[in-house]
This record gives sequence, C-alpha cells and structure tokens, in this order.
Amino acid sequence: MIFEEKKINLKDGRICTLRSVEIRDAESMIEYLQLVSSETPFLLRNGDEVTYTVEEEEQLLENKRNTPREIMMVAQVEGIIAGNCGIVSIGGLRRVYHRCGFAIALKKDYWNLGIGSAMMDYAFYLAKKMGYEQVELEVVEGNTRAKNLYERFGFREMGKNFRALKYDDGSYRDEYKMVKILAG
Repeated sequence: MIFEEKKINLKDGRICTLRSVEIRDAESMIEYLQLVSSETPFLLRNGDEVTYTVEEEEQLLENKRNTPREIMMVAQVEGIIAGNCGIVSIGGLRRVYHRCGFAIALKKDYWNLGIGSAMMDYAFYLAKKMGYEQVELEVVEGNTRAKNLYERFGFREMGKNFRALKYDDGSYRDEYKMVKILAG
C-alpha cells in the first residue's frame, strides 16, 4: 500500500522522512539489508544471505506498493535509508483477517534517535486504518532493547519458540512471540 509521507524531527536535530518504499529504492534496500543483517545477531538472516538481484528486489517492492493491506515503510535521513518496517497480513481468511505481522530494523548508526518509535507509531496507525485489530511480532532472546521497546508500545509476550534460530557456531536462541491489541 502506498501511504502519505511523514516527516519527523530526530533527537539530533535532523529530519527523517517516513515513506512508502519505491521501486527506485531497490539497490539501496539490498545494501541496507546486507548491512543491518551484519550488524546484529537478532535478525533472521546473516548479511551474506541477502542475495536478491536488483530486479527481484524491484518486484518485491512493487508488490508491497500494490498490496492494499500491507506496507513497507522506509525511514530516510539525508537521502540515506536508515531503517525500514513492515506490516504483513497473516491471511485473508475471516478468522485471521484481523491479525497482522510486524517487523522493523534500523542501521546501528541511527539507533537512539527516535526513528524506531516514530516508525512504530505510524505503522500501527496505518495498520488500524487497514482494519487490523492485532499486531504480532517475534523478538530473539537476548534482544532486550527491542523487547523493552515493544513492551513500551503495549506488546505482551504470548509464547516462546524454543531454539528458533541456529547460529553458525551451533548455538541456538529462543524467540518470544509478542502481541499488541490495537485500541478501538
């Protein structure tokens, strides 16, 4: 879905633009995903596993723009993609139509500036406008910064997926499943 652009003031005085992803972002998104996936052990993939071609990424971005109940938002600071988040439908069946998934990531250089909170505020506003009543996400064990942020936004733990992620060294991490009910 394409949504209205929003500008926010960051804690360091810069301006950040929250906007719908565009096809022209494909190459920058691949670079962004490779970087954020390398900066933290808490995301689903490693940086070297981001292997999309520009054409594949363009198609994915086009699909997100044209899907009425999903968004892919980028946070852009001084022309650079600093972060992104997404709202994804759980499914079109009536019994799950009220539920959506949420994911977010930021480049480490842009942590603690208020971008994550601003993206979440706007994404949940858009989710409610799209008719969602419940937002779900997963957070990896040990990612206390993210878990605290999610709890501040009203998420609560609803379960745990044991040994959800396996690392190259053979170790595992559990994953907390969290849910937020969007206010009526």
